[in-house]
Amino acid sequence: MAREHAKTLFGIKEDAALRKFLDELKARPDMKKSGRVLDLGTLWEAIHRCLTEGELDPAAGDFPLNTAVLGGKRLHQGDDYVAVLIRPDMTRFIADALAELEEDDVRKKFFSLKGGSYTQPIDEKHFMEMWLRFQDLKVFFEAATQNMEAVVFTGKMAE
Repeated sequence: MAREHAKTLFGIKEDAALRKFLDELKARPDMKKSGRVLDLGTLWEAIHRCLTEGELDPAAGDFPLNTAVLGGKRLHQGDDYVAVLIRPDMTRFIADALAELEEDDVRKKFFSLKGGSYTQPIDEKHFMEMWLRFQDLKVFFEAATQNMEAVVFTGKMAE
């Protein structure tokens, strides 16, 4: 997220206005074309759980991996939607930690979600879908680091 967008974002105090601004920003063709928008779909939940202790709690697990998806400054206060900001000075720590993770390690974490509070399918097909999106997340954080930009994560919480 560019500095001018972050300034606007910090000026917004109401959840509805914040969500509208972020949705409009994500939909802009220039943002998509520049690679500044990464849509993880519903796989963000599995990725976060694999980077922490298997829960949605942003405080679970260890820094910096627990910050990659749900960590950072909480911008939205409602329960149905999450929006958090990760400062530019934190993206290097996250990018480096993500780069160190091997497929086997993430695979073990993913399949260990069985029997917990994660309700999506836990099988090879879904692991591979998640792993591919995880690779995109690595590239995304590396780009944010190189551009010295903040990252904003948004997602709809399960009902």
